[in-house]
Amino acid sequence: MNNRSNSLKTNFSMINNYWLAIRQLGDRRLWKPVLWATLFSLLSLALVMFIGTSAAGWFFDSIFSYFDSYEKGSWIRIVAQSILVIFFILLGFFFFGSIHAAFLGIYIDDIINAVQEKHYPDIVLQPAPKLHTSILISIRLVVLSAIVNLIAAPFFLLGWFFPPLGIALQLGVNGFLFGREYKVTLKQRLPQENFTQNEPFTGYGSLGAALMMVPLVNLFAPLLICNSIFHAIMKNKTSN
Repeated sequence: MNNRSNSLKTNFSMINNYWLAIRQLGDRRLWKPVLWATLFSLLSLALVMFIGTSAAGWFFDSIFSYFDSYEKGSWIRIVAQSILVIFFILLGFFFFGSIHAAFLGIYIDDIINAVQEKHYPDIVLQPAPKLHTSILISIRLVVLSAIVNLIAAPFFLLGWFFPPLGIALQLGVNGFLFGREYKVTLKQRLPQENFTQNEPFTGYGSLGAALMMVPLVNLFAPLLICNSIFHAIMKNKTSN
């Protein structure tokens, strides 16, 4: 009974912290990072898709150039090109969240400052890391996310045949990654005495990972993860 009560309390607290983060979306200081991150993410994905489809097209053209059935305008060639385009679109969709979160990470200090000024003006933040440090942290998030998701991909695919196991695995793995990475990011800015518990914030990351699957909403998902964990850390310190 106590475990169930604690679980309900934790879930209610998480929803409340997300609600606080959502209510601050009207803050103009948050829009600039989101807009820049979105622009860079779309340009990056467009570049990757162009290079990927061009390279794959050249590869298949080289291999099948000796077959008359693969000549220009043939149905086999059209089908192959269509499959490649669909593959890279799906790849971009699944990795958009990580790429967008990485670019948003470059501006994350502006977001943290906005939350602190609005909700916790009494605390003194640690100095923001230098730009190259923020870029390295963002790159680490993308690389780590790509490696873990590629390793776990067979389990994801297998899980999709047993719904809702597939999506649960995907949200759980990415939720752990996002929760951990944003906790590390906040630990560089918040006073160290606020980190009294070794909580991974997987639930916060999983909810954010679910939001990343919703078009347009996914633009704000990394911001909501970061801000809600910010509130959770501050409330944990207060309750202790």
